[in-house]
Amino acid sequence: MTRMMTAGLAGVAALGLLAVPAAAAPVSVSGAKPTANVRILKPLQLTALRNLDFGTIVMGPLTGNDTVSVTTAGRTCGTSGNLTCTGSFTTAQYRVNGTTNQQVLITSASPTYVLTGSNGGSVTLTPSFPGTVVVDNSGNPGVLFQVGGSFLIGPATPDGVYSGTIDIQVAYP
Repeated sequence: MTRMMTAGLAGVAALGLLAVPAAAAPVSVSGAKPTANVRILKPLQLTALRNLDFGTIVMGPLTGNDTVSVTTAGRTCGTSGNLTCTGSFTTAQYRVNGTTNQQVLITSASPTYVLTGSNGGSVTLTPSFPGTVVVDNSGNPGVLFQVGGSFLIGPATPDGVYSGTIDIQVAYP
C-alpha cells in the first residue's frame, strides 16, 4: 500500500508539471528600437536688482483721473497737463539665471498691487513687463529685464509717500 501511495503521489506530481505551460521565448522589437530622451534644465534664479520708482508727482487742479506710468521708454505724467513729474525715475530691474538659450516666462502673482500712502490713501499699480526672455549667459550670467507700471491719480488722491511690493515670477514654459 505504501508503494502504491508513493507511486500515486509521483504520478500526481508528474501531472502537475505537465499542466504548467512552458515560458515563451522573449521577442525583440523588429526594426529600429525606440530611444529615451530627457532635457534637464538648471533651476531658475530670480534676483531683484533695482526698485520701481516713479519719482515725485506734483498735482495740479485735477477734475478727473490721470495716468502716471514708467516704462523702459520713459515716464508719462498724465495727459491732462495737471500733473508735473519731477526727480529721477526708474523701472524695476531683475536678473534671471538658468539654462542658456532657454525661454523663460515672466508673470506677476497678481494683475495689480496696492501701494499704500503715508497719509492713508492708496493707488493701484498695474505692472508691465515682457512676457518672455531667453537666458543668455554670455558676459554677465543670466539675462536682465525691466518691470514698469502705471497707476491712476485723481483729485481725491491724498499727498504722501506711497509704497508696496510687487511679486514678479519666472518659470520655464
